[in-house]
Parts: sequence; C-alpha cells; structure tokens
Amino acid sequence: MANYKSLFMSYMDSSNVKYSEPREDVVKVVFKGDNLKSIPIFVFFDKDGKPLVSLICGEITNFKGNKVTTGILSCNDMNNKYSWVKFYVNDDGNVHAKIDVDIDNNTCGRVCLSLIVRMAKIIDEAYPVFMKAQWT
Repeated sequence: MANYKSLFMSYMDSSNVKYSEPREDVVKVVFKGDNLKSIPIFVFFDKDGKPLVSLICGEITNFKGNKVTTGILSCNDMNNKYSWVKFYVNDDGNVHAKIDVDIDNNTCGRVCLSLIVRMAKIIDEAYPVFMKAQWT
C-alpha cells in the first residue's frame, strides 16, 4: 500500500514548497494572497492508506449570530462560481473551504499541489465577497 503522505511530501520537497506536519496524517501548506495575509491549507490523508485526500482551509471568516444565513448565502454564491472548492459555514459560523480528491501513486504530489494552489487562489478571490456580505 502506498504512503500517499510520503509521496506528497517528496513531491513538495522536489518542488521547493515549504510545509509542516501538524499531525501524523496531516500536512499544512500556507500561502499568501492579495486579500488574505495567510491562507493555511491542511491536507488530510486517510489513516488507513486509502487513496483519498481532503484539502481544508478553515476559519476564512466568521458569520456570527444573525449573520449565519448571510454566510450560507455567500457560500452558495461562491459554490456556484467556483466548482472546484466547496465553501460551507460550520456550526460555529466559520466559513471553511474543502476539496476532496481521489489520488494514485503516480499523480499524488502533482494533483494535490495543483489543487492546493487552485484552492488558495479561489479562497483569496472569494474573501472580499465574504467580507462585503459580513459588513452589509
């Protein structure tokens, strides 16, 4: 069985992309955007070694109290605009972004890094929409 996390980290090393390992099954990559100073994306690898990976960026912004509905509507707008990333509001009112992907030994690193870059760009583009909705 392939160790997809190791394959991914080897690809990141060969691409000179910095990352950290906050947990045994997780790799964290942080990007800087034009609208967000920090876009931390966590890459979750299946603990059982299955070829499934989840990329998650949490707490992009928060829609508290009576703004939760506004946050959900903003996420729906962004989900209609960007089909690669799923935006959602969790129980605490935090906006999260997620991509799930099925990988294989040959494409693990390339596919994951490509999706991480795409995700960071989409989050950075969506951030002003969330801010506008939050303050109107």
